[in-house]
Amino acid sequence: MFDCDGLKNINDKYGHDKGNVYLKNSSMLMAKVFSHSIIYRIGGDEFVSILFDEDYKNRKELEKKFVAQCKEISSFMKEDWEKINVSLGIATFDKEIDTYVEDVLIHADHLMYQHKRDKKRKIQK
Repeated sequence: MFDCDGLKNINDKYGHDKGNVYLKNSSMLMAKVFSHSIIYRIGGDEFVSILFDEDYKNRKELEKKFVAQCKEISSFMKEDWEKINVSLGIATFDKEIDTYVEDVLIHADHLMYQHKRDKKRKIQK
């Protein structure tokens, strides 16, 4: 699960056309890093993917790669809407605790919000 942080601020400060640029750039990076899976937009600033094949096998490494590429891109982009500031959470189905696919989405959502909180703590330090 992915959440494009700060979309409302970008829309309010720069306009929805810049918010669309931010969403497009963010989703293009998602699709580039998780290239064996399909990315779905499920809400205004939220996306989800079911990881397949190599993406599933390499999910931990791809998560690190995605976070690193977000930081790298954001470090040299000048405008807020050009930066990619996306929180993500990756969860897997565990037959011991999960009954439905939605359970995995709930776990991924919690992990995504934990990532968002961790990033905010680092900024505050």
